[in-house]
Amino acid sequence: MARTIQSPGVQIQEIDLSLANAGVPATTVFVPGFAAKGPSSEPITITSLSEFEQVFGTPTNAAERYFYHSAKAVLNSPANVLVYRLPYGTGSGVDTSEEYSALIYPVAGYSNGSVTNNLAFSAGSYFFGTPTHLKLTQSEYLSILRGDGFEWSPTTDGTISFNTVSSLGKAGMIILNKSQSTVNTKFEGTYIGLIDNTNLNPATPFNDVNKVYSLNSTTRVISNNNDYTEIPQVRLNFTLSADNAGLQGSVSEVLENIPSFDISSNEFDDTITLGVFKLRQSVFSPDTIALDYVLQEGRSASLDANRQINSEAGGQPISFFIEQVNSESTNVAIATNPYVSNKIGDTWLDLNGVPRKKARFLSVGLATPLDGETAANYTTRVGAPSAVVTSLNNSYGTTNALYALGDYDNQDLSTKAVGNIPAKLNTALEKINNVDLYPVNITLEAGLGTVYVNSFNPSTDGYFDDTVPYDGLLQALKVQNPSTLPVPASRYNAVAAPFLNLTENRKDHIFIADAITNIFVEGSNVKTLDLGTTTFSDDIYWPLKNQFSGIDSNYACAFANCVKVADSATNQQVWVPFSGFAAAAMAGTDVNFQPWYAPAGFSRGILTGVTDIGIYPKQKQRDQLYKINLNPVAFFPSEGFVIFGQKTLQKKPSAFDRINVRRLFLNLETATRNTVKYFIFEPNTLFTRTQIINSLTPIFDNAKNTQGIYDYLLICDERNNTPAVIDDNSVVIDVYIKPVRAAEYILCNFYATRTGTNFQEIVS
Repeated sequence: MARTIQSPGVQIQEIDLSLANAGVPATTVFVPGFAAKGPSSEPITITSLSEFEQVFGTPTNAAERYFYHSAKAVLNSPANVLVYRLPYGTGSGVDTSEEYSALIYPVAGYSNGSVTNNLAFSAGSYFFGTPTHLKLTQSEYLSILRGDGFEWSPTTDGTISFNTVSSLGKAGMIILNKSQSTVNTKFEGTYIGLIDNTNLNPATPFNDVNKVYSLNSTTRVISNNNDYTEIPQVRLNFTLSADNAGLQGSVSEVLENIPSFDISSNEFDDTITLGVFKLRQSVFSPDTIALDYVLQEGRSASLDANRQINSEAGGQPISFFIEQVNSESTNVAIATNPYVSNKIGDTWLDLNGVPRKKARFLSVGLATPLDGETAANYTTRVGAPSAVVTSLNNSYGTTNALYALGDYDNQDLSTKAVGNIPAKLNTALEKINNVDLYPVNITLEAGLGTVYVNSFNPSTDGYFDDTVPYDGLLQALKVQNPSTLPVPASRYNAVAAPFLNLTENRKDHIFIADAITNIFVEGSNVKTLDLGTTTFSDDIYWPLKNQFSGIDSNYACAFANCVKVADSATNQQVWVPFSGFAAAAMAGTDVNFQPWYAPAGFSRGILTGVTDIGIYPKQKQRDQLYKINLNPVAFFPSEGFVIFGQKTLQKKPSAFDRINVRRLFLNLETATRNTVKYFIFEPNTLFTRTQIINSLTPIFDNAKNTQGIYDYLLICDERNNTPAVIDDNSVVIDVYIKPVRAAEYILCNFYATRTGTNFQEIVS
């Protein structure tokens, strides 16, 4: 190292080499399903079965048993478990509406010493009042997004009623319910909190939010605080406000802590802070009506359409406009009046970089001067005299509350209809479609295909009861060489599609599909092959072939069986899908071996906690299943129940038609991504490219030394980083791999020779 001291002594210097191999964290498995209670429409990490039971309860029906026992199987492995409770209800469920909704914020102007209805002033303050909650059809929602449903107005007043889309032009800002979330009969749902920068002084109390306004009717328009339903404090398992010393977890404090930098000065008088909160049944309180909250999204941004700030990553300045900052939100979309945000004009900033206009949200606290604050200082800070703010409070209403964003859904959840499971899965998987926020290695179907297909059973009418036979289901699936996909297979594909879309999009995990349980077991406990009139080829092979004929992906795999386990809730033996046990085998392989070892056979594929399987396939039957890329689960007298296959659902023969190779590449690709991301924005020089190779080499050496690859080659030099590539601000890394294949077929040849035969002559 270079010497910096100039006289005798000891120089200490730190060199961080810990980024050389970022590696891959422990196996994370995503398990969706239905439960008797607990938070829905929200990914939750669960660490033990007792915690799962505390949060989601024990199963009360067949659909819940599938979720419970899939999660239980994975929790009995070394994996991290991320679960997601799907909402009950018809259609997309009680948490999601077929329609849209919006919060419409009225606005008042104060400029040149008086209240004005002209919004296009050059200096002054905008005061936002109580939002109107408006239900929207899909066409109305889209027209607002496109901006063609009405014309924005440069004038406003406090008497306008936002009861039609055409009337929205006089609003100051519109927050649209992008996720189509709802508020149910327990007041669970999505709520919006908005504040400005006037209350961020450390000496001021955390009193931005004092109430929660919800809905208890399907009324199209709710226009003032008296029309909303105020949730009593006794229903809230959290505090809304606190004094300036803080009360950990109060909603007001959480809102004020959303900004990542100090916005309390007058340089950010144009800045507002938005909090998107999810209120849902408390998992910690014995009171079933108590609500907890989760901050789903939080961001601070400007109402000035032309405002920019420096990027934390360096480079060119980026937009600080609320519409742009919020554009990636999965929950809300924001539209601002262009006469307020100056989309059609210049920036709010003066030559000193201070906004000439202020954004303020009306409240009693806003109208109250701080202790010792003079009237002049108050007017400068808030943007209008206290008497004016008080008058505007009376005319436009206050905003110091959380407001329900979704419309009201009064479905009767006691019936536990499973509804449109594909639509619910689309919502669930969209929430985890963030590689950095939710690192996932395995996703499970957890039997949801069986649940959805059986929900069309005329005898159950939208529910899933595994004790009720589904007449005609197996008959439809067993047709040989059908000209069109059987209806049950099409319905199953509708469930598999969201999983496949996610895994093909993220390309960092594998999806474990489940065979439809009815193929193996009919009713509560009648095995298909025990009926006497059935055969493996007609009643097992063809239904399975038809079920998975529409899936061709090396990011997915399936196991041709279901299992019987002990259910503590009913003290009975019940049949459940297999995917949870397959995931447990993979997680155990990751910890005890390496991800590129085949999770099958007598070393890594032995099952625990299983008392029976749907079929006991013989060698010839296992051969048939393996030819259609389905992995058998077999029984061996000495070893027990064993996974005896490791194919993916890719139809084309290649290295990726095996699970061990697919998971090898997933592991190496994830480790590579986690390592090279630290070189983003580094100088694009030979030194940096050499550092990249040196950082990646230990990852691939480890895979080579632990029997994952035969050999590899990393190239990141002038051969693939030409001047044109460098001028494009890019670095190219080429990785060549010879993956190790698993020994799935062991052929033993026995030779009988004459007594005088010389063995050396034979083998040579």
